[in-house]
Amino acid sequence: MDYEEKRRKQAIRVIIAEVGMVVSVIVIVVVAVMAAMGFFISGDGQIVQSGLVQLHSLPTGASVELDGSTLFARTNLSRTLPEGEHYFKIYREGYDTWEKQINVYPGALMRLYYPRLFLQNRAAEQALALNKSDSKLGLEFYSPSRNREYILYALDNSPTWHLLDVRGDKVKDTILDLSGILPGMVELAEDSGAETAANLPAENKKFTFEGKIKSLEWSANAEKILAEVEYAGQESWVLVNLNDVSKSLDLTETFGLDFERVEIIDNSANRLYVLENHHLRQIDAGNKSLSKVLLNNIEDFDSSGSSVIYLNSSKDKDGKVVREIGSYRDGEEGSVPILKVDEGAAVQIALSRFYEEDYICYAINQKLTIVYGALPTYKKDAEGEQEVDLSELKELLNGYELPHLPKALETSPDGEYLVAQDEAQFMVTDLATAEVVDYEAISPKLKWFDASMMYAVQDGEIIVWDFDGQNQRNLAKSRAGNADTAKTLGEPVFVTANNRWIYYLTKDKDGVLQLTRERIWN
Repeated sequence: MDYEEKRRKQAIRVIIAEVGMVVSVIVIVVVAVMAAMGFFISGDGQIVQSGLVQLHSLPTGASVELDGSTLFARTNLSRTLPEGEHYFKIYREGYDTWEKQINVYPGALMRLYYPRLFLQNRAAEQALALNKSDSKLGLEFYSPSRNREYILYALDNSPTWHLLDVRGDKVKDTILDLSGILPGMVELAEDSGAETAANLPAENKKFTFEGKIKSLEWSANAEKILAEVEYAGQESWVLVNLNDVSKSLDLTETFGLDFERVEIIDNSANRLYVLENHHLRQIDAGNKSLSKVLLNNIEDFDSSGSSVIYLNSSKDKDGKVVREIGSYRDGEEGSVPILKVDEGAAVQIALSRFYEEDYICYAINQKLTIVYGALPTYKKDAEGEQEVDLSELKELLNGYELPHLPKALETSPDGEYLVAQDEAQFMVTDLATAEVVDYEAISPKLKWFDASMMYAVQDGEIIVWDFDGQNQRNLAKSRAGNADTAKTLGEPVFVTANNRWIYYLTKDKDGVLQLTRERIWN
């Protein structure tokens, strides 16, 4: 045999083997990558892409039925599923059941982190009597913190506030003396004989609060609260420092301006946006400074952190009214116009931040548009003219026709859902999926039980439901308490940050207001 011919054939076989190995590796890698991206071969031989569902529950360890079949794994879990509708049912012994039909989209990640199961046969217990010293007194206000770790309340005419710490199983009560802080605190003459509802403040002086708390807004870290106070026909905005009330700041008195609106910018409420005479400014509470006018002719605005979306109205040189929706980023020289709006159009605006992206939301009459990405940056060209670049904004919805004319737009506590509301008609957009649902709620008051659930108090019972109107449950029916604690007042109801307790107010037969709670998770 020719030796050279033998070597040539061996080399060809080696090359063929190596090429085969390379092709095999490429095929395996491609198949693995496609599988990781959710692609698979359907029964009819077509290549289709699945979606990924991440399913969590509170509490965890719940059983799951998927399209009628029980899964081996329990929550929390992940599953790749083919495109289309799938039915989930979540249950756990001793708890109620959550179920919902979900649309799965190809190549999309769906996070179902909100399913909540409530412990059955719960016992209601009194955590604290609020007006035990005088059951005839009502509440001036009662307000849970945004982080669901504290409650702040005051009785009628009282110079003191009560800060309740509900982070643990025992409620801790701290008394705050506001007698020298709030407008409307009136010192009584020593011989007046008048009594106040709370402990006497420092130096044995007697005060009574003759004003009205119109609104309260907590800072995210629960260290400050912004109070809108009405007294003697005037309104004042006071930033109350809950750690040290002596460091509180009366914004209206300090800056000598009548503020129409005040919104907290940062977690600690050191910076605030204020609207006065249709001018938007910023306050630095730390150094007690007021910025120059940032935006003019403001009809409405909404902020998310330091970013702003606004609606303004002005007149051009011909006297024609020009309305504009635009955005503003803190620290920039100017704002960025987004679109013009007809003079007579009904406009609602909202700004949200969800998964590190800004969502600009506006409804013009009944058409809803949502764009997302990063707010556009203010910039000028070489001639000093403003350049408007909106190319980085992506459309989530464009002119979606709402079934009702919204009177308000509001985002959920975590910014994931947008609610367009017309009385009790809720039109809710899930910003993660762009799905819009429309339903009539049992109450026109939009109240959030947690980041994804709403609630209403109806006939003394607490009704909760998911943001999309599904999984409505009456918590009174799963309670094993006695009749005295079954009726809930129409005050805020909330679940604590550790997800173990719900707190609400009741009144006993003697008229004593009771802070009542139930353990919903063992």
